[in-house]
Amino acid sequence: MSSLFSQKNLRANKSWFLALLVLAGCQSVRTREDIRKSTQPSSSHPSTSAPSAPREQQQPTPVPVTQSENIPQTTEMAPPPLPAPVIPALPKIGIILGAGGAKTYAHIGFLHELAKFKVPVYAIGGIELATPMAALYANRELANDVEWQMFKLKDDQVVKKSLLGSVHKNNEVSLLKDFANTAFNKAKVEDFKLPFACPSYNMKKNQVFLMNRGSLEQILYFCMAYPPFFQPYQGNISAIRDVTALANYLRSKGANYIVLVNVLQPPGGAKPFTLDTSATDNVLWSEISGVYNKPLPGVDSVISLDTSEYGIMDFDKRREIMNKGAESAAKQLKSLTRKWGI
Repeated sequence: MSSLFSQKNLRANKSWFLALLVLAGCQSVRTREDIRKSTQPSSSHPSTSAPSAPREQQQPTPVPVTQSENIPQTTEMAPPPLPAPVIPALPKIGIILGAGGAKTYAHIGFLHELAKFKVPVYAIGGIELATPMAALYANRELANDVEWQMFKLKDDQVVKKSLLGSVHKNNEVSLLKDFANTAFNKAKVEDFKLPFACPSYNMKKNQVFLMNRGSLEQILYFCMAYPPFFQPYQGNISAIRDVTALANYLRSKGANYIVLVNVLQPPGGAKPFTLDTSATDNVLWSEISGVYNKPLPGVDSVISLDTSEYGIMDFDKRREIMNKGAESAAKQLKSLTRKWGI
C-alpha cells in the first residue's frame, strides 16, 4: 500500500510540474496577431516628439565668438578689381589728352609715337592746356604741326615772371588770342578732319559743357581757364575732372575704345606739382592727380607718360618733357598695338 501511495504522489507531482511549465511559457509567447498589432502605430495616441539622437551624435550649442580688440577693424571693403576691357574686333581709337600744365608737352611726344605705330584715331579730345594740342591734331592729323604750333606759345603767355623771378599767377586767358589766331587761322571745329571736343565747367550753373563747335579762339578760353595759369573766363573753367563726359562724347562720334593719356604722376611723388609743396595749387593738383590715377568710367585704357621729374610750371623744359613723353609712349604703344591688332 505504501509503495502504491508513493507512486501516485510522484505522478501527481509530475503533473503539477508540467502544468507550471506550460503556464510560464504562455507569458512570453506572442501570437502573429500580437506581432502585427505591435508594428502598427497607434492612431489614438500620436507621437509629438522625435526620438532623441544618440549622445555621440548630438551637436553642441554654438557659442558666440567675440573678436579680439588687438585686431584692427576696417571701415570699408576694398573694391573688387575691374574686369579687363573688351577690345572690339575693329578697334576705333578715341584719344583723351589729360590736363597737366607744362607736363602736357609730353602729349606731343605721344602723338609722334602714335603716328609711327600708324594708329588710326577716330576722335580726340583735350583737357586744360592739352586742349590746343588735341585741336591741332584734329584739324590736320599731323603731330609735326602740333609740335610746330605749340612751341610758338611763349612762356610769358602762360606764366608771367617778374624781374626778381616771382610768378604772377591767374592771368587772363585772353592773352592767348594771338596764339589762337596764328595756330588755327580762324578755323572752326566743324572743319576739322576728326571729331573734337573739350570740357568746360560753368560755375554759376554747376554744369559741364562740351565745346565741340564754333571758333577755336572762344573754345580755348572756355576750356583752358584754370589755376594757377588762368583765371575763370566769364564764370567758366576747364572741367578737368569730368573725363567720363568727354569719353562718352567720343564714343558718340564713332570711337569704341577710349584711351586716356595721363601726364600726372600719382600723388606723393618725388617732385611736387608746383614749387611750394604746401601751396594751395600743389594741393589742388595733387587731388586732380588722385582722380586721374584711379579707374575712370568710360575709359578703356590709360597710357601714363613719365613726367615725374617736372612740375606743371616748367615751361622752360618743355622740349625735355616732349622727348620724355615720346620715350614713355613708345614702350606702351608697342604692347597696346599688338593687343589692338594694329
